[in-house]
Amino acid sequence: MKNHVAPITLTTDFGNQDEYVGVMKGVILSINTKIPIVDLVHTIAPQNIRQAALIIKNNYKYFPHGTVHLVVVDPGVGSSRRIIAFQNSGQIFIGPDNGIFTPFFVNQDPFDVYVVENEELFLSSISKTFHGRDIMAPVAARLASGLDIIDVGPKIVSNACTIISLRNPVLQRNGVTGEVITIDNFGNIRTNITLAYLSEIDLGEKPCITLKSYTFGFIDGSYKDIDSDMPTGIINSSGELEVCVKNGNAARLLKTNKGERVFVHGHLSGCQGEDIFV
Repeated sequence: MKNHVAPITLTTDFGNQDEYVGVMKGVILSINTKIPIVDLVHTIAPQNIRQAALIIKNNYKYFPHGTVHLVVVDPGVGSSRRIIAFQNSGQIFIGPDNGIFTPFFVNQDPFDVYVVENEELFLSSISKTFHGRDIMAPVAARLASGLDIIDVGPKIVSNACTIISLRNPVLQRNGVTGEVITIDNFGNIRTNITLAYLSEIDLGEKPCITLKSYTFGFIDGSYKDIDSDMPTGIINSSGELEVCVKNGNAARLLKTNKGERVFVHGHLSGCQGEDIFV
């Protein structure tokens, strides 16, 4: 190993009430106590590979060169699914080959990916249900400590890895259709519609959003510009369309869940929602 220590980020669907995250950190620190560990998020919806894929895609770029991103949303644990590691944009990613890294593989030239098979890097006892602790955490720790990625196992190419449908937004003549991807701790409704998609069409001076039976406005501003108690669309810090209520909970007000359809379109006169907030 080289004389090098890099941060490790953890992204899981383990939640915060059990010991799973803590014990993974214990494994990492037992290999190298100097490794900085960052909890990116542990509240991915259970087994929601798509949500994890979008979160890691949107956030890895804010970490320093060499960071190791360990992603454990692994409904196939104990099956024949592979564990993979690869480098992208100067950073290292490790996790199950179940589609969680789809954003890095689609619309890209093929690149080297390594199948994590070197058992000398694992814990001595491997459970059938917690590869995050027994395989991925120790390998991530060794990569963060300077292990060359080629030492984790055999090389394959990225186009041999699992790809899932991320159900990208659909551009239409009169707007963009997407979906709710997550709801944050404040009740803000985050969608998969990005500024890049919205820039593709002319929504006029007063675009609006239809979600379920509700229709409301969309502003080019921040939380401080939102009228109290009024659901409003803004572009958040990740460049995504987000629906929020100033000092309130948009998801509760609109009775919204992940996966629901969101339509961004022109002026309110063309909206079909039963309840219009203006």
